[in-house]
Amino acid sequence: MLPYQERYLKNVQEIAALFGELKHSPEQQLQIAQLRKENNQLLNHNLFPALDQLYNASAETISGLEEFAGGLMDWSSNLDCGLYLTIHEALLRLFRLRRDRNQVIKELYMVGMGLYYQSRSLQGISSAEVKAFHFRNEMVFTEAGSYLKFFEEIHDEETRGYIIRSLANIAICSEDLRRRVAISSRVLKIVQDDYYRSLAPSLPWDVFLRRTHQQMSSNRAVLSKGNLTADELAAVLESCEEVFRPEEETDTPNIRWLWPYYEMEYSCGFADLSTTLKRMERLIGAASPEQTDYSGLYANVQLPVYYGTLMRDNPALQTKPEHVRFLALAYGKMLHTLQNVHAEQFSDFFIYNICLVISDYYEMEGVPTYQEVTAQLMQQLGGPLYIRSLRTGTLMRVFSSAVFDRDPEFFDDIEWLQAIQNTSEKRRTLEDFAEQCGLYHDFGLIKMNFERICQTRDLFENEQQLYELHAISGYDDLAARASTVRYADIALGHHRWYNGAGGYPKHYVRNNSPYRQMTDLCSICSFLSEKDSANFDDAVAEVLELEGKRFSPLLTAILAEPAVKEQLREVFHTI
Repeated sequence: MLPYQERYLKNVQEIAALFGELKHSPEQQLQIAQLRKENNQLLNHNLFPALDQLYNASAETISGLEEFAGGLMDWSSNLDCGLYLTIHEALLRLFRLRRDRNQVIKELYMVGMGLYYQSRSLQGISSAEVKAFHFRNEMVFTEAGSYLKFFEEIHDEETRGYIIRSLANIAICSEDLRRRVAISSRVLKIVQDDYYRSLAPSLPWDVFLRRTHQQMSSNRAVLSKGNLTADELAAVLESCEEVFRPEEETDTPNIRWLWPYYEMEYSCGFADLSTTLKRMERLIGAASPEQTDYSGLYANVQLPVYYGTLMRDNPALQTKPEHVRFLALAYGKMLHTLQNVHAEQFSDFFIYNICLVISDYYEMEGVPTYQEVTAQLMQQLGGPLYIRSLRTGTLMRVFSSAVFDRDPEFFDDIEWLQAIQNTSEKRRTLEDFAEQCGLYHDFGLIKMNFERICQTRDLFENEQQLYELHAISGYDDLAARASTVRYADIALGHHRWYNGAGGYPKHYVRNNSPYRQMTDLCSICSFLSEKDSANFDDAVAEVLELEGKRFSPLLTAILAEPAVKEQLREVFHTI
């Protein structure tokens, strides 16, 4: 690697080490800001010009870029997946220009993997943009897999391996379970075919076979749908048997594979709901809440989430006190485990588990509310994002109180707030609500894991497009639960301009929301919260310049009052 590449990696590692801390000292904030500035300079002055001149790059230059990309993306810490992807997309363009088929196939695989890991931030988000992203990912793997027809004339066995792996990975990009079954069935035939094995005897065919069975077994949700052909059903069941049966027969089975076997039996009707619940309760109960490795997270986090899903899908269980009590205990254990994971353990799999809880937590009477659980997760895991949200909430509390002083009916489009007759109670309720709106306004970012990248460098254009989906993600999760539904519109609309001429998402229509005035308030406070106390006056001036465009003129008029401005400034000295 070149010196600038080594320096960038060192800087990213330093930022990652600091990222897990909940609140940074002024010295640490300055250190991160300086590292970020240097990173942008290293990329702008070195990497990007080099990528623009890549057409005449030497083998040594290309090798250095590949090594640099490898350091950025180790499939666990994912230091900088976006930059990894940028480098490999550039290499793919280069090798297409050079008509180097072997390298094109390799780079298609690398780009596909980069897109896949980048898509982890989209978990639980449903939108046209997400579907387009997954489709692009599928097409990259499909192109690499299409070279199977040239398998015999491609003599490099490593390249042949990329073809097989790409073929298998098409399935992970598709949301259609039947299509995934068809893809995995085809790959299973290929990896067991003596013809292909004889052409590339050094490839780890048995590993390919095992992983394809694992991939096929992940489609077990189709078993209970009742719309499979006999061949499709047999294919899924065969893989489930291959993957899960051996675990049941061992003295110390791996929960990661034993539970899916039980789930498969339940889906197929081989085990009834009562038996399945008892099995799950035994697995959850046997795991130590202090266990935070792969198996621990699976038993202590994923199984409680799935237990809640079974409660949701079988309403009769919600009338059984013993099951409600167990779910409450399991959720408590889940939260304990997550809160005992140290920052250095914040792997890709850990983030996946956080996303799973946020997306699939089932809120019902007798268990902790979604708001109670997520409030603790945000505080424990949010880092700088939590501090910024806390500051936004405090700004909103102070600002809403100032608005109430001038017009007690300002927020009365909110019916439940209008219904409060006692003035003191109404003020207190308004302030509490405003504070919680601020705390939850960027809730969608918790799942997306973009915060560290924002501290590392400027976002790339495609990353910015993904980042903007956090408004939709936050809305969907908050609106789905009774304890947080009141914050959903604020999460959706706080980046949309007051006059509708800019911002995102476009489908937030201000005048359709009874929470529009609170969302207007959040737009100003979240904008101010991203600044620091030294630049507070400049930030306020920016808000006032955009009066009637990005920000509400009714609120900017109050913000311009010196007393209100000073009250808000004071928040920066406490948070």
